[in-house]
Amino acid sequence: MNQAEAEAFLFREVRLLDRRRFRDWRQLLTDDAIYWVPNGDPDGDPQQHCSIVYATPAMVEDRLERAESPFYWVGDPPIRSVHTVSNVLLEQADETHVELACNQVIYLYRDNDQRRDQPLDVLPAQCDYRLRRAGGGWRIAYKKVALLTGDGLVPLLPPII
Repeated sequence: MNQAEAEAFLFREVRLLDRRRFRDWRQLLTDDAIYWVPNGDPDGDPQQHCSIVYATPAMVEDRLERAESPFYWVGDPPIRSVHTVSNVLLEQADETHVELACNQVIYLYRDNDQRRDQPLDVLPAQCDYRLRRAGGGWRIAYKKVALLTGDGLVPLLPPII
């Protein structure tokens, strides 16, 4: 994977999230993937400290099943997002593994739920990825979304950010 391919992968990934194609996004995960959104210290041990999300693929499936339920009132109206990806750094790459870092700004909007003086929730984040070649393409083995404001008030989030 080169720099342009890394950027294209990330752009495609966040496009799935912004289009609310969470099931398609789920297919990007390896069978042993970790999806992590730390609460507070982004370098803390997720086994020892509370996280906003710390999920295996099975736990992601559970999140998505709940979000698709007619009883998922928190998702009505749905939260829409726009991700901006920048500062993509290809830290390490070989034929089967890649480590990436990037910055993301995640804009969240929910119809009929925004205050006029603050129409969007803005979540700056530093993201780390480990990709693995599997099934003829690259898949996410690890994704950490370290929100800049992760130790403060976090707005209502979509099932996957």
